[in-house]
Amino acid sequence: MMSITQEAEKYITDLLEGKLGDDYSYHNLSHTLGVREACLEIGKGMQLKKEELELLELAALFHDTGFVAQYDGHEEASQRIAKAFLEQKGYKEEKLEKVLHCIKITQMGKEPTNLPEQVMKDADLANLGSVDYLKTLDGLRHEWEVMLGQVHSDQEWFELNRSFLKNHSYYTTYADTHFGPQVQKNQKALKKLAKAQKQDMKKSNKPAPTSITGSRSAQMMFKTALRNHLDLSNLADNKANIMISINAAIVTFALPVAWSYISTLGYLLWPSITLLITCLSSMVFATLATRPIKMMGFTGEDKIKAGQSNLFFFGNFYKMSFDEYFRGMQQTIEQEDRLEGAIMRDLYFLGKSLGRKYSQLRVCYNIFMLGIILTVLVFLVSFNVLPA
Repeated sequence: MMSITQEAEKYITDLLEGKLGDDYSYHNLSHTLGVREACLEIGKGMQLKKEELELLELAALFHDTGFVAQYDGHEEASQRIAKAFLEQKGYKEEKLEKVLHCIKITQMGKEPTNLPEQVMKDADLANLGSVDYLKTLDGLRHEWEVMLGQVHSDQEWFELNRSFLKNHSYYTTYADTHFGPQVQKNQKALKKLAKAQKQDMKKSNKPAPTSITGSRSAQMMFKTALRNHLDLSNLADNKANIMISINAAIVTFALPVAWSYISTLGYLLWPSITLLITCLSSMVFATLATRPIKMMGFTGEDKIKAGQSNLFFFGNFYKMSFDEYFRGMQQTIEQEDRLEGAIMRDLYFLGKSLGRKYSQLRVCYNIFMLGIILTVLVFLVSFNVLPA
């Protein structure tokens, strides 16, 4: 029979692996399990009882589960997830409250009030005293850029984290003894890196050229632009579909009704003709706005080598065999300039297509607006001039 901590570990492994994407490069399952191990190590070093170690282990396992629901204020979400799971397992109320307190204490700025909370607080930041600390910083940097939009230069990033280490101190004597010395070494390493970046900037009068593949900021901008273009394209298609539906309804239902009265009410003839022309013209431009572009479906090897094609777009490869596509994609990604050209070409032609859509959509809406106004004017003139 599995213990409560084993059941919790299985549940959390499935939860985090299933719901946290690759962009969670710091607050992920690996970090959670690392905090759990640090809790047990520090707790045993501080001679905590077996029951207290169990509470800490559960708190460590659940302390970052809230990221599956929200980034800011994830601690509250973590408490809700822990409470729901442990209540379902019939965990005692008194012990459950202690687990929740230990999760809450991991929030920045919260001060621990007892030894288990001190152990939990130290375990959550035990990686500050790890020899792999600088590697974990890369993951945190990427995560903040994607999730929080916080982009820092290398010098700013090193200075920010050096300052954090400088002001950090562990609560327990065990953590201070075993992790503290490495924290000092990591702080000095960050200081050297920040100083080196500062000197490099002084030596160069202009910023070093960067590439899309080498710049997270550029990658984020391209991701954001592509996502916005796709959202705007969907919006344009929805607007075009609305216009097609409205004009089709008028042509299908309203005009036949009006036409049936023309033999007795002659003044309805010209307004009906005007409305018909308006609807048909609007539908033409709305259809053009949603009509797919012409695609060849095949890209020659010479164009791929010359960087004149984008194999990430299906319209350029859907008629190619897999071997042809595989060879072409290898040629694209093996050189950064070709890969960056494909990324830029994708954004450019998507923008061109989007521009065409909105130009035709604008014509469609203008025709519909002016046509409706003209129809009303023609109706008023016909009603007052022509005999019924």
